[in-house]
Amino acid sequence: MNKIEIKLKNINYDVIYTNIQEAAISLISRQINGNKIAIITDTNASKKHLSMLKDSLSESNIAIIEFILTPGEKNKDLKIANQILDKLLSEKFERQDTIIALGGGVIGDLAGFISAIIHRGVSFINIPTTLLAQVDSSIGGKTGVNSIYGKNLIGAFKQPKLVICDIDTLSTLPKREMLAGYSELVKHALIGDANLFSYLEKNINIIFDNIKILQEALFRSSLVKANIVMRDELENDVRAHLNLGHTFGHAIEAAFNYNGLVLHGEAVSIGIIMAFRTSVSLGICTQREFSIVEKHFKKIGLKTNLDGLLKDKIDSDLLMRLMQRDKKVKKGSINFIIPNKIGEVSIISDIDHKIIKSVIDTTLSS
Repeated sequence: MNKIEIKLKNINYDVIYTNIQEAAISLISRQINGNKIAIITDTNASKKHLSMLKDSLSESNIAIIEFILTPGEKNKDLKIANQILDKLLSEKFERQDTIIALGGGVIGDLAGFISAIIHRGVSFINIPTTLLAQVDSSIGGKTGVNSIYGKNLIGAFKQPKLVICDIDTLSTLPKREMLAGYSELVKHALIGDANLFSYLEKNINIIFDNIKILQEALFRSSLVKANIVMRDELENDVRAHLNLGHTFGHAIEAAFNYNGLVLHGEAVSIGIIMAFRTSVSLGICTQREFSIVEKHFKKIGLKTNLDGLLKDKIDSDLLMRLMQRDKKVKKGSINFIIPNKIGEVSIISDIDHKIIKSVIDTTLSS
């Protein structure tokens, strides 16, 4: 059983790669102390995995409260969170009880946020069922919801007690969802593991068809994030590197009002390309390395521009205004994660707005 051990100041937990059913019987039940479990999921994940999870937990004789939401970023909303909180409190959900997230990154962020604030914190177990969630959002304890002013502006750090990653859950995901997750997977390679990027380059034509290669890539990518989180749990320094592509990407998502037309991973892939373009404009990253990354993205099918996404409704002024609302803004300056080369990034602020606007305009016109 492969696992990654997350060792932090106040909590240790494992990210375990195993079958959900086996985990429910042998692992999850050992983590439950109260009399109730709340499972927060969506219709996509519930159709495939909820009955099996509930059946596997039935021997524990624990009451289960379930919330099945419609899929989408719109669930990351205070109104949705409040509805779930009201239901849990009306059901006398106690501090010793446990919340389980079953689904993708949106479900994990929402469920984790609720577990952080109800009774000032209850136990949280994450079962991510998408590539994006398994490789990125389920690790590290960032939880939250969106605001009309931007993405993830309302949230808390809430580390799970356990993360269960079942790679078999990825077998039925649409190609678009897999690509959205791959953008976060390759992001980790670009941040801190040039050898992983070489591995992805070598296997680019078969990675989604060969489960062993995908699992190896997923594990190595997750390890990059885990090691960064263990160095900087609360994002005071190096953890900000994990936001490569996200300053641009979050602005793109906000411009589309989180309507699902652009998935988070798609916005991130475009944002990574924009970050590399910015780096080249600043004379940091070479044009050659940018071209290698851009070619890799295009070959596997990641988005590198807004083509086909109603880009006529977006301009550089709009995206600049939205980036000014980013949670990483300090004293009015936007902090960007800029690639130095493949496998290494830096935090740079006070970049000339003319350069950023030029990068945006180039991306919009390409």
